[in-house]
Amino acid sequence: MKRVLLVPSVRRGNGSGHLVRCLSLARELGPGARVYVSRGSEGASWSAAEITLAFPGAADDIVLDKLGADERFDLVLLDRRDTSAEELETWLHRGPVVALDEGGAARRAAPYLVDALPLPPARRTEPGPNLSSRGYLDLPVHRRQAAKSARKALLAFGGEDPAGLGPKLARFLVERGFFEPSRLTLVSGALSRPGASRETIPEGIAVLGPVQNLKEHLSSWDLVFTSFGLTAFEASWAGCLVAVLDPSAYHAALSREAGFPSIGTREPETKALSALLEDLPAFAEASARPAPPSRESLAEALGSLQSKASGRCPACSSPSRSDIERFPDRSYFRCRGCGLLYMEGFADRPGRYGKDYFFEEYRAQYGRTYLEDWPVLTALAAERLDRIDRLVPAAAGKGRKLLDVGCAYGAFVSEASRREWESYGLDLAGDAVAHVRDTLRLPAMVADFQDPLIDDLVPDGLDCVSMWYVVEHFSELGAVLERAARLLSPGGVLALSTPSGSGISARKDRRAFLAASPYDHLSVWEPERAARLLARFGFRVELVRSTGHHPERFPGAREGDPGWIRSLRGTASRFFRLGDTFEIYARRLAPKGTAT
Repeated sequence: MKRVLLVPSVRRGNGSGHLVRCLSLARELGPGARVYVSRGSEGASWSAAEITLAFPGAADDIVLDKLGADERFDLVLLDRRDTSAEELETWLHRGPVVALDEGGAARRAAPYLVDALPLPPARRTEPGPNLSSRGYLDLPVHRRQAAKSARKALLAFGGEDPAGLGPKLARFLVERGFFEPSRLTLVSGALSRPGASRETIPEGIAVLGPVQNLKEHLSSWDLVFTSFGLTAFEASWAGCLVAVLDPSAYHAALSREAGFPSIGTREPETKALSALLEDLPAFAEASARPAPPSRESLAEALGSLQSKASGRCPACSSPSRSDIERFPDRSYFRCRGCGLLYMEGFADRPGRYGKDYFFEEYRAQYGRTYLEDWPVLTALAAERLDRIDRLVPAAAGKGRKLLDVGCAYGAFVSEASRREWESYGLDLAGDAVAHVRDTLRLPAMVADFQDPLIDDLVPDGLDCVSMWYVVEHFSELGAVLERAARLLSPGGVLALSTPSGSGISARKDRRAFLAASPYDHLSVWEPERAARLLARFGFRVELVRSTGHHPERFPGAREGDPGWIRSLRGTASRFFRLGDTFEIYARRLAPKGTAT
């Protein structure tokens, strides 16, 4: 059972739409879902007791006003409209956060974004949300044929109506002769001040108390007057004529963005309403436009998300970040602390580095299996060891020790051993490690380099730690780099290769590059930022080598281009380090004050 905590805005004056949506979602998500009501300052927010009384049946047993100090959830949904960065960090301690229709500072840093409602241009950000659809709104089942008259009208201004728009509009409609009182119905919201509506509206208008599940009754009316919010979309979907009277310029901007016909902001406008009623076909067409083409289940979309997103950089643990790209299954962020580009995933996908990867999958990618590719891999290992040998030359009477993290079937440790390195292998794939031990007769173990026990399982005082296309897989990157520095002797070398986030493919179309990035690549390294990142862990970069050059991927490149043009692109790719992969060789510096 997935535990989901839903946190709506319950601040007085923000209306009841956020709360109503969370209550409905909690019921759909099942018994593990709860709605948390923040206490806030005295009188500033609706209390759990008030909400339970206002929504009998809908709020029973699912509304909380207390949380355990260390209580965590599988997912935390924020439906708060305007969440600060500080508030977001608080909720991230409770679990992976999904922000719904978020317009505050948290929009750029929330692990996952869902937009069901439009945002005004001033609050929209690039990239867009992970998911976006008006179909995620809790739309009514009951619908009607598009209204062709405006005989019966409903005035519904939410559960609170803090601006008193319902009574104000009721008086306006009767006093200006638009409607007879008997053709109007005013709904009093569940959180509105008791008796306020009846004190100020013209006699003859029907006043209904709070209506449970109001959306299913909207189709009984021809015309619904409301303000921007859930009721406006529900009425549009139900087939009613819809006219909005908004309480603020902010809500008016939202209504314009959604396309609702407006009759004013704060005060109803005679001219605007007259124009709508004089051309009912055009009014009906405009009223229907904001409705989505179909219904979609937000509860199902949320229920499918699986994540361990912490909201922190895997290298330096900073929570300060900005989103770079978002997709339905993942989000990419730029850390403002160390500059790392990293990913937080929301899909449940198994690891892909079992036996099949080194055989069937490897053959599909390279045309032969890993073992069939042995001569090429050995030649590549020899080139890399040439560079390492220059950085850590052999000394008379002293052996050199090397640990290859992610050793696979052992091409690199085998070549290192041939050069008289005391080499060790480590990998998650049991079949690969068995090959290294049993066939190559070299020491290797099945283990995760992120496991703290590694400190006791592998020798320290190493002269080289290598990670060939491994470092991008670590969720605890900072701990990995600290461990590598701890295991290396001062002067030892960390050697790694990884895809480049600033190669030609990423520069040409970063979104397409990240969309195609394997789901288990949790960090995206860039040559120009690597030195700054590694320096945090006591390394000095000695060499960066751009690899994986693909001149054919340059913009405008065509198969029939002359050879000299292709050659020029290749030269430019190497000179500007535009390869889609790169290698780093970084030296472990001695701690300050230590003799070298």
